[in-house]
Amino acid sequence: MSVKTILVALNEVDQCDKLIKTAAMLGQKHQAHIIGMFVIPAAEVYPAVGMELSTQVYAGHRQFYIDHSDEIKEKFDTEMQRQGVQSEWRMVDIKSSLVADGVLHHAHQVDLIIAPQKQENSSSGMETDFTERLIMESGRPVLVLPAFGDFPEIGTEVLIGWNGTKEAARAVFDAMPLMRDAKKVSIGWVNPDDDLEDGEILPGSELAVSLARHDLNVTAKALPTDGLPVGDALLNQASESGANLLVMGAYGHSRIREFVFGGATRSILETMTVPVLMSH
Repeated sequence: MSVKTILVALNEVDQCDKLIKTAAMLGQKHQAHIIGMFVIPAAEVYPAVGMELSTQVYAGHRQFYIDHSDEIKEKFDTEMQRQGVQSEWRMVDIKSSLVADGVLHHAHQVDLIIAPQKQENSSSGMETDFTERLIMESGRPVLVLPAFGDFPEIGTEVLIGWNGTKEAARAVFDAMPLMRDAKKVSIGWVNPDDDLEDGEILPGSELAVSLARHDLNVTAKALPTDGLPVGDALLNQASESGANLLVMGAYGHSRIREFVFGGATRSILETMTVPVLMSH
């Protein structure tokens, strides 16, 4: 298993420096080809809002990206050349007003997507569910970078949020290329008593044995939340263990259930403090 094609989504202009540096770092480490993806969305008009106002708002949204495209391209090309990474710049002009629609069209053919944590106060005007849609609809693993903090290394200390679901299993094995040089991989099963029957084996031990066959240094343990939300418990454990990568499945329950009752996926995407690789 290897990562040879990485797509980095760069429309979150406020975070593009971090996204570009991470993509270049991973491209150099894995000898991968990097695609810098930048979307110019359509200036969609909603007459119900008022024709004059809606035209100004959505034309301004489109113009924002046009104004920044050359600047982002120069940053991308400069960093890729500096790191000696094979790369290409893709700027696409789409008919939809949703940036995710343009990225998804190109995302199905890559090994890994790098995306930003969405911030409500971002100046880019991107849709709030941009990264969530990439995770849910691309069919590819998505490495989400927190809006705050610098992460010069990713995957040297790894925490796996494990609960035995197919989403978690997919995330773990999607993350294998990023974990290959890890000094330590910790498997944490949050509140295993909620999922396991009496008499079952130590939570995560079978996965630990499987990963150890890939020459990974793996430990497994239960993570009781002590009343904390699951997302908070995982982030706390990541901080305590010094992890610079959290691996987890996304939306093991229906999205409607997560929206109504809350859930680990939404919590992590809103409050993440370390890079997170998610798969669905």
